[in-house]
Amino acid sequence: MLPDKRLLYLTSRELVAFRWNRGELQEEARFTPGDEGAAAFSEYASRAQDSLFYILADLVEEDFFQENIPYLRGTDRRALLARKLAQRYRDTSLAMTLSLGTETAARREERILYASFTNTQQFQPWLGLLRSIQARVAGVYSIPQVTPLLGKRIGVRSRRYMMVSLQQAGLRQTYVENGKIRFSRLGKVDAGDPAVLAQACAAESARFYQYLQNSRILSRENVPLEVIVLAPRETRALYEAACPSNAQLRFCIVDLEAARRGAGLKSAPRGTLAESLYLQVTARARFVAQFADDALRRFYDLWRTQVGLVATGVSLFALALLLSAAKLIQAEHVAVAARAERVEEGAASEQYARMQASFPKTPVSSEVLKVTVRNFQVLMRQEARVSDLLVEVSHALAASPQIDVERIDWEIAPLKRPGGRDAAKAQAQPVQTDASEPRVQLVEISGRLLVQQASDYRNISTVVNQFVEALRSRPGVEIVSTKLPFDLAAEKSISGDIGAGRGIDIPRFSVVISRRLQT
Repeated sequence: MLPDKRLLYLTSRELVAFRWNRGELQEEARFTPGDEGAAAFSEYASRAQDSLFYILADLVEEDFFQENIPYLRGTDRRALLARKLAQRYRDTSLAMTLSLGTETAARREERILYASFTNTQQFQPWLGLLRSIQARVAGVYSIPQVTPLLGKRIGVRSRRYMMVSLQQAGLRQTYVENGKIRFSRLGKVDAGDPAVLAQACAAESARFYQYLQNSRILSRENVPLEVIVLAPRETRALYEAACPSNAQLRFCIVDLEAARRGAGLKSAPRGTLAESLYLQVTARARFVAQFADDALRRFYDLWRTQVGLVATGVSLFALALLLSAAKLIQAEHVAVAARAERVEEGAASEQYARMQASFPKTPVSSEVLKVTVRNFQVLMRQEARVSDLLVEVSHALAASPQIDVERIDWEIAPLKRPGGRDAAKAQAQPVQTDASEPRVQLVEISGRLLVQQASDYRNISTVVNQFVEALRSRPGVEIVSTKLPFDLAAEKSISGDIGAGRGIDIPRFSVVISRRLQT
């Protein structure tokens, strides 16, 4: 919940405290300069310590000065403006600068309006009490500073105009150009007679216009200057009669009650004049520049920092809640989808079980069938044609006419499986193997040697070796084993049953070769 806003309207005679709440202005207390007023204000400020304080000053001792400076930015600009303020004003605790735009005639320069309260002693008793209770002072403002915003609120569309209004402090005249204040003055008038006040409004407006032209604040143009006069509803006819338009000034009398509605002020205390409008704008507007220094606004800045941290924490907590809610919703969707999948899985399992029960009984288990089917699929992808390997054998036989082939055995076996038909037959029990492992073609060639002397071991060995080398030279063919009709071991004598001569017994041999299958 935001704290209450307290508006302090300061004049040379008194300090009036108002409470602002959603467009309603309520007067709470009045304090006069002196010890008694200071004690009463200290008690009031202590009760409203948690509020935000806005000080609106309406004093004669307010100075305006315009000067051009080189176009700068950042720290250089701030240092130059601080030096300019110190050169012009002895006390810069209540001073400010306002940019009026840039000029690019000879060189690029920035127009700066310097404004300050020349008599800061009128502020010190009240500001000292606010510092002592660590009050949150949002800023110190002036009636001229608020005037451009008030003009926008009540619908003034002119680029240049003069705002004339009557407050408790006197008759205020402010010149506004392009939405920026250029000059303002506060005059003392007799507010007892409305007719005299209306005549004074016209006369002071003419004198103020001449001053603006003589000081070259207002350019000498033939276009009349629009004058917005805020007048009470009951005396509006007197102002319209006393303020006729001419070639220099074009008066526009605005009903004070209509201006209050345009500014969004719902209600104001009885007896207040145009200051109620300025207080309303001060409570609602956000000013870029104001008169209070950082020391006076210290506790207000701390409060804003705390509010920012709390707002950031609340935002992060809300974001975390939203993310958590999104995750919960997502998890719920996943859980619903998982339950649906489990239901479908159960229905599919039941359907499969019913279908499986209708299948004819098989002599082997389903696991063996699965392995067999997988091996069959792998075998179908393998190129295992016996004709290709027999072609290689025929090429080797073409170079060995002394060899007569009697038998050729062909099989497919795992790569690490012992070769030969005898090894295959030695396996008593069938072994389930994975058909995806590397496999080879095994060919066992059995034959006899057509030689003149069966006892010619050297010749027999040479013929067999030539045939083996011819097989080895064929692409992809590997020699697994060779069996001769005699034993050539070094530790034994050459022996065999090949007979003593031709015709007694024909020597026989066998060669086992292999080739890897291409998957």
